[in-house]
Amino acid sequence: MCVLRLLDMALERLCAEGLIKGPLRAGFGQEAVSIGAAAALGEGDITITTHRPHAQHVAIGGRLGPMVAAMTGSTAADIWGGDNQVLDAFPRGGLSAGPCVVKQSPSYAIGHAYRQWLADTGGITLCVTEDCDVNSAAFNEAANMAAVWQLPVVILVENIRCALSVRSDRHLREPQAYRRAAAYGMPGVSVDGNDVKAVRDCVTSAVLRARAGGGPTLVQAITYRTIDFSGSDRGGYRDLAGSEQFLDPLMFARRRLIAAGATRDRVAEEERAACQLVADAVAFAKAGSRRDSGARSQPPACV
Repeated sequence: MCVLRLLDMALERLCAEGLIKGPLRAGFGQEAVSIGAAAALGEGDITITTHRPHAQHVAIGGRLGPMVAAMTGSTAADIWGGDNQVLDAFPRGGLSAGPCVVKQSPSYAIGHAYRQWLADTGGITLCVTEDCDVNSAAFNEAANMAAVWQLPVVILVENIRCALSVRSDRHLREPQAYRRAAAYGMPGVSVDGNDVKAVRDCVTSAVLRARAGGGPTLVQAITYRTIDFSGSDRGGYRDLAGSEQFLDPLMFARRRLIAAGATRDRVAEEERAACQLVADAVAFAKAGSRRDSGARSQPPACV
């Protein structure tokens, strides 16, 4: 979680420096959901998301340097694609390239899960989506197909209660996404999305159920994003008055570790290691960008 928080901070600085041209969708305050969910997965499982694939990339232990380099357009990256969504893919770790069109990750998840069902190897697909997606046709069709075919899927909805730009209570009669699961004929559960251990345990139960042939589960993680959706967001829709009830997930985890016996020095050591990891990734990307810039500034060779 510390790596992800520091990475988002670094990516924001790269945007300010003009090294990242596309939209950046940071997730300050949502770190426990991606990290906790990834901890429930095993070898052969697949993760797919749309909005913040770099969070899942960190969660499954993908290499940060090439990812940041790809986001800056540097040829130091060893992965290629058309935009940031594709560039964050990490197939060796189970992170599939997500769709460039928002709200389509559930449809992709069904395809992956159907292949896993045919292969019968025990693999499952984790589909990470947000409350802004649950009203889409793609979400409803995918959830229905997953339930009808009893596919090995876990649908994880990060519910920040304001969708993309409208508070849930202003456009939904039922703002609790997990309650919709009953209409599809699958279990629905809700968990504190700021508690990384609770997220891990809840998603683990859903994963084990899917792996055993029990079919899909809809997991709602209640969390709170402390910034706007992206750099182009006009803001003004988040209920800041209710934010004090959400304890920062990093602070929550830090207190728990110390209460469980970890020394403050050990925790600080891990935080310094996370800081160095992110700094090395940014340095790797910037070094590649400088080389690319130098190469472009050279006059073409005469033939």
